[in-house]
Amino acid sequence: MKKAFLILLIFPILSSCSESDSSSKVDFPNYIDAKNLRIFAREGVSIDFLNNVGEAYTEMFNENSNIDSVMRSYYLSISEEEYVYQRVGVDGMASNSNFDPGEPTNPYGDNATDYIWEMDSGGEDQIGELIEHLLHTVTNVILYLAYPNDWDYNKSSSAISLAMQEAIDKGIYDISSYDDLKNDNDAYTKILTQEYAYWLILAEWDYYVITGKKMDGMSGNEEFILGTPAEISAQLPLGHQLYKYYVEKILSIPDEQKIVSLFP
Repeated sequence: MKKAFLILLIFPILSSCSESDSSSKVDFPNYIDAKNLRIFAREGVSIDFLNNVGEAYTEMFNENSNIDSVMRSYYLSISEEEYVYQRVGVDGMASNSNFDPGEPTNPYGDNATDYIWEMDSGGEDQIGELIEHLLHTVTNVILYLAYPNDWDYNKSSSAISLAMQEAIDKGIYDISSYDDLKNDNDAYTKILTQEYAYWLILAEWDYYVITGKKMDGMSGNEEFILGTPAEISAQLPLGHQLYKYYVEKILSIPDEQKIVSLFP
């Protein structure tokens, strides 16, 4: 399942960049704030879609008995203090070789990863697009900033690196499709851990079907063959431990019916 990469409030309130903002307002004319994450939208992104992205992210913060309130509060404070943001664009706009990823208004800078693309239609593909790139922001930006000892993708002894290597060594995570990134070691390790964490959480949430990532004949797909919580627990103890210690204590599994209702 090879991918192309661009490296680089219960209900959120829609805002527009004011005339006093810098010229970058042209790049992102609208934004919303959801759970201390600013979500910037390029021109052409529908207001409904932008609001629904915020609602989907907010769904990850429902209360349940596994949540550690101190850890969740710390996560939210890091997201706010470090000016973490998510970009949203229109599907196809990056196909132009001259595509400019844009610059957000100050003080937002480098603490973002990739785009969420608004597609022509909803359903599995749109939900997969949304969940994947929100989780990239969660793991490779916010958790990386909050817990660098365990989430540093450039540190071979970090928990994320050791858990990923466990999946690679067991033939569960196939990284061969990323070989063309090897000449840029920082990008290579970042992408590998980013995708690993995404697949891991997707399986722990049992979200492969709703996101259209399940292949026939297996619970996962050709890149990450496990797609259920029971399989992760049994076969990837380091990955399961990472999920239980961090993700499960901070995020809730989004209600599937709610997510489908946002992107039908």
